[in-house]
Amino acid sequence: MSKIVFVLCVVVVNVVSGKIVNKWKCPEVRAAPHFDLAQMLGDWFVVEYYASAEEALSYSCMRAVFTEDDHVQAEDGTIEWTPAVTMNFTYRYADDPIGENLYGNITWRVDLNEPAHWTHSERTYDGIYNTYVLDTEYKTWALLLHCAEQREGTRYLTAFVLSRTTGLPKNVMAYLRDKLPRYDVDINYVFPIPHKDCSDKPARPDDSPVLVEVGSKVPLRPNVSYKISFGN
Repeated sequence: MSKIVFVLCVVVVNVVSGKIVNKWKCPEVRAAPHFDLAQMLGDWFVVEYYASAEEALSYSCMRAVFTEDDHVQAEDGTIEWTPAVTMNFTYRYADDPIGENLYGNITWRVDLNEPAHWTHSERTYDGIYNTYVLDTEYKTWALLLHCAEQREGTRYLTAFVLSRTTGLPKNVMAYLRDKLPRYDVDINYVFPIPHKDCSDKPARPDDSPVLVEVGSKVPLRPNVSYKISFGN
């Protein structure tokens, strides 16, 4: 009975706000028309970030490099020769006591008939992890939305505001943030990434789970020794 009451309350709240949101399904998205993938390639700073599953975490640094590719690796390990784009990214948690730089990557298939919509298959999700370039000016900024429906639980929804530099003018940020609520992004959880004191030391792969204790925002990893200095 309690579950039914909860669902009804969620529906009522969203009806009052003018929109019913299904947290299990990805929103309907129209990718940027007349998109030129070649101009999107290269280095970007992620200057604002949203993730439905990471509302307790924040980042001090995050960069992405997009490159064109000619293949993707299938779930069974085989290679599929197809147009693709790869994003290599480095990042640092704002509250990580040891200030580690981490990295990861993802490769999407690109349908050249709709080049602003990229897809990636992964066992965790129900078939497809979708990425959309919502809008871009190529030389200065871009807005990306990622969404995947999971076999169990709610969808995984993220958004990146990208810039070729470490920041964007306030009017540009306002323009891009105004686009996000129509895709079910809660603007209250879109956080800035300041890019201050971002070390160039080599990053390591993020191959271990991140644990955040109840009531804390500090990410911890098992089997890592944390030496925290509080000054002299």
